[in-house]
Formats: sequence, structure tokens, C-alpha cells
Amino acid sequence: MTTGFVMFQLGARTFATRLDDVREIVRLAGLEPLPGGQAPLAGVIELRGTPLPVLDVRAPGSPDDDGDVLVLEIADDAVGVAVDKVLAVLGADALPELTGKPAKVMPSYVVGVRKSVDGPVLLVDLQRMLDTAAQGWEEQLLGADELAAAR
Repeated sequence: MTTGFVMFQLGARTFATRLDDVREIVRLAGLEPLPGGQAPLAGVIELRGTPLPVLDVRAPGSPDDDGDVLVLEIADDAVGVAVDKVLAVLGADALPELTGKPAKVMPSYVVGVRKSVDGPVLLVDLQRMLDTAAQGWEEQLLGADELAAAR
């Protein structure tokens, strides 16, 4: 049972992810690109004195210092995911589930469809979304040895 949702925007589309999957939400500010970094790795920001790698799933050309970051815990490491805007943090009952499963033609990161006052909201698994954005992002961040140990 989920404790709630984080509703966010990518372009004109509204998405939600399980609140349990998000450690915290911070503003995207002070993003420093890394030489040789490959998409979706956008760079790092400083989070309470610690460098936080930020992966960007926004549309190409999005401003580097505009948006929000969903901080995830992946293999005992913090990773940020840049989104255009966090719209709300909602309780479990705020986004009722629509009946039926998402159509098979939906990307694998869509794990459900919820209903908001503005219409359907795609419920996504952020790690699967990153997998779709770029193969090998985990290896870039964690290194092959750490990734093998985490699995």
C-alpha cells in the first residue's frame, strides 16, 4: 500500500510516482555539468554539502537551473531526477486508480493510470523511466563493481 504520490510535470504532461520511491524533493539550482557526461546524466548539484548526480528526463533544451529534483535512493546511493515542476505531494486517496491496466503500447515505465480532477495521470516507475531514457545510466553513476554488488 502506497503512502501517497508525488505529482510532477514533464513538458505539458502530468505524471505521478509513488511517494515511497522519493527520498526528498529539492529545487534544481547550481547544476554543474560534468566533462564527458552522457545523457541522461546532466551534472551534479550540492545537497547539504554532498554532490548529488542529477539525471535529466526533461525535453532537450530545458534550462539547467529551472525545475525540481526528485531525490531517489538507488543501490544505497542518492540520485536526483530533474523534472520540469513538482505539482503536489498527495495522500494515497487523492489519486484514485482507474479500472483496467495501462494499454500494452504504453512504455514499460508506466505502471498505472490514476485519476485527478484534470484528467488521467500516468503513474510511473522513475527507475524504469531512466532505463528508457538511456541504457547504461546505472553504470555511469555507480560503476560496474558497485552495480554488481547492489544486485
